[in-house]
Amino acid sequence: MRVGSAEVLRIEEYHGLGFPPKAFLPDWDDQLVEKHLHWMVPDHYAPDEGRLVGSIHSWLIKLPNLTVLVDTCSGNHKNRPDSPFFAMMNSRYLENLAAAGVDPDDIDYVFCTHLHIDHAGWNTRLLNGQWVPTFRNSKYVVSRTEFERLVGEGSPSGDDLNLIADTIQPIIDSGQWLPIDAPFHLCDELLIKASPGHTHGHCHLTLSSGDGRAVFSGDIVHHPIQVHIPSWNSSACSATDAAIPTRIRILEELSETGTWLMPVHFAKPFCCRVGKAQDQGFICVME
Repeated sequence: MRVGSAEVLRIEEYHGLGFPPKAFLPDWDDQLVEKHLHWMVPDHYAPDEGRLVGSIHSWLIKLPNLTVLVDTCSGNHKNRPDSPFFAMMNSRYLENLAAAGVDPDDIDYVFCTHLHIDHAGWNTRLLNGQWVPTFRNSKYVVSRTEFERLVGEGSPSGDDLNLIADTIQPIIDSGQWLPIDAPFHLCDELLIKASPGHTHGHCHLTLSSGDGRAVFSGDIVHHPIQVHIPSWNSSACSATDAAIPTRIRILEELSETGTWLMPVHFAKPFCCRVGKAQDQGFICVME
């Protein structure tokens, strides 16, 4: 799709069955969901399997003079003892990037909305037994608050410890790591702003070009049902008191401006606009 002078492409790692709904959305209520089944099934919910349907993908933003990759999925061959779903993946992510006409060396900035294992994994790849930066010419941008949360809260263990070792430390060692304080402009068209809730240091990216606007929202919203019922947090949200007001604030802004919502985990069609209905609150407008 095009947003002003920018071309936006989706780079897929995975698309298909996800977690059981109650496990991922603890407030899930079958009675509340019933009126949404007409649009949720089968693209966003598979009731026969008892699982949500979702995606893991990056967003690639190509401006005339800048190429930015937003979130880098889970990565291949990564040891994630606490998260079998994301462990030792063997996806065609780099082939999908090449199919979009982009070489890893073409990326100017990688922006991670937060540092969960499914948003930073392709920061590095395994080459001759060593973890090396996937995007050799890129600066890797992340919220300073998010980075300090990861490395400074107690003693990291399990997935976090492995994430630091195989996905972050190689970028620090290469001199490509760029912690920032939000708000932060990557360029005139791209603004990073804080959106705490899913994690304390979570940020999102707004693209403004010509008459077009899009918000690359990371995990402010995981599943389209959360647009319709924004009071539902995911089980992965760590700053739960902040997550709901942040989600509602962003959805309100989107509904007032016609801005595209570009999440990382929505299933096909992967993005939407946000509308409002008098008796329903926010609604997904999928085009």
